[in-house]
Amino acid sequence: MTLLICRTCPRYDRRATGQFARDLTAAIRIDGRDVATRNVQCLGGCPDDSVVAVDGPGMTRVRFTGVTSDDAPAIINAALAHQASSTGDPGDWLIPAELTSRISSVTAKRQPADSSDGGRPVPPRHAPPAYRNQPWGRTLRPPGPSGLNPRPAVG
Repeated sequence: MTLLICRTCPRYDRRATGQFARDLTAAIRIDGRDVATRNVQCLGGCPDDSVVAVDGPGMTRVRFTGVTSDDAPAIINAALAHQASSTGDPGDWLIPAELTSRISSVTAKRQPADSSDGGRPVPPRHAPPAYRNQPWGRTLRPPGPSGLNPRPAVG
């Protein structure tokens, strides 16, 4: 399991670019708990900055935006709870209350292709996500050119 930290946040403030990752990484080190971190180029949370994600092989990735180094204890708790879960789905682990409103993306991983099935991807190893009826599990699309959304939101 890895805690991913965006190292370019805040991307649109040239004077402060990268400061978020430096501050949060330092706060995690001070906390002292054993959490693997990786500073990555971008987690796709722009224009909302201060982005982290909890992730692991074959597990659902959960991304949070708008966090600060003051949130380090909650972020560490989230990373450890995500790691202890079997799927990474938000319904399978306790998300710290101070982070639930900051979930900006939940992404289930595709499983490797099964050669016995003609190379088609294997369905996820876990049940359909229980988070689809939660606010963070809905995918919203911007309105179309006429102001109406021709495609319904997924969820």
